[in-house]
Amino acid sequence: MFAVRIKDNVFTLEGGFFMSEKLTNQLIGVTSGRNFRELGGYQTMSGKKIKTHKLLRTGNLADLSPFDLDFLKDYGVKYVVDFRSRAEVDKQPDRVPEGAKYEFDPVFSEDLTNSSKSINDLETQSKDDANFGFNHMLYAYEDMIESDSAKKAYRKFFDALLANDKDGDALIFHCTAGKDRTGFGALLALTALGVPLRDIKKDYLLTNITTKDFIDGLIAREKSKGKNDNILQSIRDIQSVHPEYLDHAIKIINDDYGSINNYLRDVMHLSSSDIMDLRRIYLEK
Repeated sequence: MFAVRIKDNVFTLEGGFFMSEKLTNQLIGVTSGRNFRELGGYQTMSGKKIKTHKLLRTGNLADLSPFDLDFLKDYGVKYVVDFRSRAEVDKQPDRVPEGAKYEFDPVFSEDLTNSSKSINDLETQSKDDANFGFNHMLYAYEDMIESDSAKKAYRKFFDALLANDKDGDALIFHCTAGKDRTGFGALLALTALGVPLRDIKKDYLLTNITTKDFIDGLIAREKSKGKNDNILQSIRDIQSVHPEYLDHAIKIINDDYGSINNYLRDVMHLSSSDIMDLRRIYLEK
């Protein structure tokens, strides 16, 4: 498990995993959405940096205020890729900035991460099993790698990334919480762009900082309602990210395909030309 310590905007996860990036470098000024983050600024192994105002990872856009919609329009958002299931979208449809193209791109036929499930649904499954949430998340990550629906969705995501080729135009990709389906999408996209794995892992774990107040509040409310420790642990495991989740996915990819780059070539069907185009579009000159 993990705990977070924050001092002077520099954050550490207990257990020795130190993150030197300042959180303020990645957050954007959205006030009514969770986990809205800029991927610009990350440096690749070749020394180039990802452009800002080009690639954003977020939670859902259902609660965006008029101010935030105008903010994202001015930020240059022209594409919104939504990894959620049909049921999630119907329950909380995105509010899309004016002028942006919306792509419905479901990774799963239903929300296997359980991020959108009600507490009552989760209670039934986890009340007698403190490890339910953690183990279920490992299963969800396996499905992101192997299921036909996920493979199709992430390939469509790359098609959108390649289409976003005009300077100043930005693409948002998201799911419900912006952490698992979105986190795996970020792993694939950032690897294609040449960002080192250690930095991809740091970006992945930023979710635990950006959503800490939300999760702590949720846990406190459910504890006050008498939920037992097993349920509370599963809520935390499902609403957070653990290093083990991404490590599990990476191990499966390495075992089954040899490397993430092989997965991009053999499963995502990205050609050398596609990789070159992605780097031309998203990296500073």
